[in-house]
Amino acid sequence: MKHMHFKASCSYAALANLLEMIGVDTQDTEIALEMGLPWLFAKDGDTFLSGPMLQSAEWFNLWFLPRGLMMTETEVKRDALCARLKNSEPVMMGLLTPYGKHAVVFLKYDGGYRFINPTYADSGEETELVLNENEIIERTDDVVTLAHLEYAEPKQVDLKPYYRRSVQIVRENVGAIERFASAAHDPAAYLPALNRLFRPLLLDGISMLTLAGETALAGRFTKLQGALMTFLRGDRSGRLSDVLSLPELSAAAEAYVRLIEARIGEAVL
Repeated sequence: MKHMHFKASCSYAALANLLEMIGVDTQDTEIALEMGLPWLFAKDGDTFLSGPMLQSAEWFNLWFLPRGLMMTETEVKRDALCARLKNSEPVMMGLLTPYGKHAVVFLKYDGGYRFINPTYADSGEETELVLNENEIIERTDDVVTLAHLEYAEPKQVDLKPYYRRSVQIVRENVGAIERFASAAHDPAAYLPALNRLFRPLLLDGISMLTLAGETALAGRFTKLQGALMTFLRGDRSGRLSDVLSLPELSAAAEAYVRLIEARIGEAVL
């Protein structure tokens, strides 16, 4: 059983469990570091993403392709999912929880649908789930993505374009935060903005920098996170910029950018 070792790493721990089934011994942390995950940022519409939120085949294949593996994804409608799983090899998919979607590995059907449930080693949570059809229907989206591993010809991956794009996105993210934080908003507007704007640098960015050994910079972002949470725990009146130092956010983000840029010259896997 491969456990989670960093925040929200369920999909990367699920990958490690899939890989263990084909004789590849690795961990979520090793996959993340070897594919350069701490230095990767993306944007989906007006939502900024980093670290463990980069969890599709496009990103996983940065690690798989040089190793002669490939992930492919198949979308299945919920009403056809159980029939599909009964005849499926192990695949990764997402189950809905009260805290958001959680990646699991479907193992087999033997009267119940058995899943590996990636957890932290000391969480006390079940590492294997057995669900019936009704439970699966209740815990999945209308369309479910099944992620499969296949063998493929090894292929070199050039990370330079990803890193250059990440530099651009970090700066866009800071600009979006500055605009948002400089204006007053209805108190209800802040919670949706947490994942959309603040998560990449003030949550996932912290865990990624810590994973990469950049603890001093992670500490700067942790202080900024503390200011954000202080504001959110209050009545959320006034402007967030009165509490959250935008100059320090910009400076810390530029330090992060320099770390990304330093890797561009060595960005081939």
